[in-house]
Amino acid sequence: MAQHKQAEDTNKVDSFISSLEGKNGDNMGVVNIAKYKQPEEAVSAEISAFEQVMSQMNIADCRAFDNKYSQLWQEASDENTLLSVMLCEIDFFKAYNDNYGHQGASFMLLVIGLALKKACEEHDCFLARYENEEFAILMKGGNEEKALAVAEALRKSVELSRTEHKYSSVSKVVTLSIGVSSVYPNSMKMLVREANRALHDATADGRNQVSSIFPHKSNVELSDNALENRESVTEEDSIKHNSAEAVKANEEKANAAADTLSNSPSVDFKQKIRDMKIADCGSFHDNFVKLWEESKKENELLSMLMCEVDFFQPYIDNYGVAASEDMLITVATVLQKIAIINGCFVAHVEGEKFIILMKGGNATSALKVAQSLHKGVVKSNLKHDHSEATDIVTMSIGLSSLFPSDLNTMKSLMIEANTALHAAITTGRNQISVH
Repeated sequence: MAQHKQAEDTNKVDSFISSLEGKNGDNMGVVNIAKYKQPEEAVSAEISAFEQVMSQMNIADCRAFDNKYSQLWQEASDENTLLSVMLCEIDFFKAYNDNYGHQGASFMLLVIGLALKKACEEHDCFLARYENEEFAILMKGGNEEKALAVAEALRKSVELSRTEHKYSSVSKVVTLSIGVSSVYPNSMKMLVREANRALHDATADGRNQVSSIFPHKSNVELSDNALENRESVTEEDSIKHNSAEAVKANEEKANAAADTLSNSPSVDFKQKIRDMKIADCGSFHDNFVKLWEESKKENELLSMLMCEVDFFQPYIDNYGVAASEDMLITVATVLQKIAIINGCFVAHVEGEKFIILMKGGNATSALKVAQSLHKGVVKSNLKHDHSEATDIVTMSIGLSSLFPSDLNTMKSLMIEANTALHAAITTGRNQISVH
């Protein structure tokens, strides 16, 4: 009898999926899930039917995703191609489940699964149901722009399915938030973690959008929806301690410092660094201890950005020591100006290495500061014909953030930031890596 009931439920689900595809495989109008609801006593049988249909639709489960991920990771590593992970979450799924019931939510997941499946087939991606209301997509090859375009196509495909959701705060239909991250294979855990961080950004910034983190590049691009949401966001918005007036005052202060340096008489490199009020290694340690204790007491995030000028030794070998010091002074000026604007502390620790400390804000604001530092150095347009990255001076940056507590140490933050910098260097330089 139980087998007969399960077969009957499976046939109902198959019929439902067929009706969604229509004669020409097109989506229908608004899908009213309510009429497909079944009595609660059919839940256990429906779960089995649901899983069967997911399998019939070639939508993998979490275990199959892990296997495919390992396979594509190895292939991308061997071929030196980009691998992208997209984590998708149905917006306000709990509200949907609470109001439409378990069966209604299951049918809705099938609708969304079908929409995503079609989009993934068009773009040669691998689709899996990751957990509960989340789906995961793997894409090998292409570039960041393609990954974002595919993610936006996935988001729109769900929105265009017109699946009713009266209890969503962003739309009258089911929508999707997507986090995207792409990397040239180095750390599998890191890529999934970055995609999950991007998904968190998408949901935190209003949902129904695509957010991305590309560890090997400095730019973080967003979908059209996210860009609209962030067009008015300025640097003082991302770092809570800076009011608009403070930012303006800090910019004037930074410009004055730069002008003073450029007009100063010729002095040795260390004196110029001191004149710019950039800390040395000893002062860095004292300020690190101070910021660590303050962040711990105030329960605020502390971020460390380790910065290294790319291919510095070839610069010295070909342009000489004096020119190299002048280049470092220019780079230091850029870093100091951005640090002042964003309320950060900057230190020159040795040779081509600088460290930036940022208290407060969040992981996203810290990444934005890292972007500003990287872009600032690039925009200085300092000639470097002997760099293997490009023909101008560039910088690799390692970023790590944590909440100081008794459970972690200052050393652990430095190790994580140094690990991130190492990853940025070993995977091509001229980029930002987060650990």
